[in-house]
Amino acid sequence: MAESGSARLGLPFIETGQAQKELAHNEALALLDIAVQAGIEAAGLDQPPASPATGACWIVGTAPGGAWAGQAGSLAGWTASGWRFVTPRDGLAAWDRATRQWLVRVDGA
Repeated sequence: MAESGSARLGLPFIETGQAQKELAHNEALALLDIAVQAGIEAAGLDQPPASPATGACWIVGTAPGGAWAGQAGSLAGWTASGWRFVTPRDGLAAWDRATRQWLVRVDGA
């Protein structure tokens, strides 16, 4: 059985004979837009903001609720189609605009 997504970012692969291939391709691009050169508004929030701007991202806190439930520690990005989440791996770095510092995932935190 072929893999359905990439090992590091979980980007969806286009399957042989897949209908509507553009959906998988566009989903992969949306996730890359969140993860590559990540810039976040803030880290540690447990509730999503009420009126996020398209393209804005956050690091989800340890006890998330609402639309972020079950996504503790993930990068959450608001897109034209709603929330998208990237599970970070060790070494992922994000620029925190609020504190003007780099945050780097190390040993799962």
